[in-house]
Amino acid sequence: MRRYARTDGDASHFPCGSSYPFVCHPVTVEIVFALLSSKIPLAGSASADPSATPTTEPSLPGVPDAGDIGEWLGDVESRAGGLGAVVLIALLVWVIFHYVIKWFVHGIEKGTPISDPKTLAALKKAKIRLPQQDDMDARLEAERRRQRAHTLKRVLDSALAVVVVIMLVMAVLAVLGLPVGPMLASAGIVGVALGFGAQSLVKDILAGVFMLIEDQYGVGDVVDLGAAAGSVEEVGLRCTRLRALDGTVWYVPNGEITRVGNMTRLWSRVMIEVRFAYDTDVEAAKDAMIDAVKSAAVESDDVKNNLLGEPEVAGIESLEYNAIMLRLMCQVNPAMQWDVQREVRREMRRIFAERNIRLAVPGDAIIVDEKPAKRAPRINDVRRPHDEQPADDEGRPLPPASHDLDGDGESD
Repeated sequence: MRRYARTDGDASHFPCGSSYPFVCHPVTVEIVFALLSSKIPLAGSASADPSATPTTEPSLPGVPDAGDIGEWLGDVESRAGGLGAVVLIALLVWVIFHYVIKWFVHGIEKGTPISDPKTLAALKKAKIRLPQQDDMDARLEAERRRQRAHTLKRVLDSALAVVVVIMLVMAVLAVLGLPVGPMLASAGIVGVALGFGAQSLVKDILAGVFMLIEDQYGVGDVVDLGAAAGSVEEVGLRCTRLRALDGTVWYVPNGEITRVGNMTRLWSRVMIEVRFAYDTDVEAAKDAMIDAVKSAAVESDDVKNNLLGEPEVAGIESLEYNAIMLRLMCQVNPAMQWDVQREVRREMRRIFAERNIRLAVPGDAIIVDEKPAKRAPRINDVRRPHDEQPADDEGRPLPPASHDLDGDGESD
């Protein structure tokens, strides 16, 4: 590029005859010709003629406008038949699998007895004898199978409902023309993220699955889960709902259960421990405890129907400086041990009083008079109908009347 120097202020030294060198610069000349030919719009020309340079509003790619939404809504009416077909298929799938679950649960509840003639012939040829199952054990096993089947049915029905709803939603979105593939891909990414962030949820579900497979407990069982104890009201894949004795509802995550104590599996046991005075006749005390169970069975049909075995008192379980302890045990129907224990204790109180069997005195008690009573104290708790229960003016129950005013065991 040639450079022109100015000397003595003479403009004749520049080819264009100008006194300023940048005017005669080749680039400057090209820009001037471009402006004159209107190839580059001037700053003021836009305000002078707005129509000369039309402008368009920017639009975001992938975002539907009002026209696209109206067109999509118009297509929905033509796809109404497809939507109805999808809903009908989902309902049909739910009904089919519901009956499959019902058939499966019924098979678990009924059991699989060995009744095939070929199987029996093979066992007889191999000289394998089948053990004869006791009627009581068979009844308890049948009740346990029924309880397990009920629990599995509730869990499988809930899982089926969730699966059918998810499939129905996906099918409806596909019929409406929404992109299901990207949504599933996004759901997969979200699932991976939740797999790291919700490890406790996965742990709870896996623990619930193994709990159902192993049949650790079911609806209606009375269990001790460590953190809470009570009757099982609902068993789910994520948590177990318990109802405590005081009415409190506990929700225990299955992953947090480290041990399970089932108090009502197949059968339960009555266990009553009584501390007698140190000089008590042990054999007389044992007979009195066993007679209390027999008397409770005579007085109450519920006790009679729930007893599964004979009561037993093994002997002295512990020796203390002021007492001996005997333990009564008896096998009863599941979850009925508490009702039977109340009736047996009631009869024990009466029999101990009639036979003048003394209980142990606590070590920190002060004995004022050890003179025995002239006769056994009278127990005023005879069974009576509910309408004969004495009550005050406001209807509150009153204790039975006692005619022993001085406490000597005799009626005054």
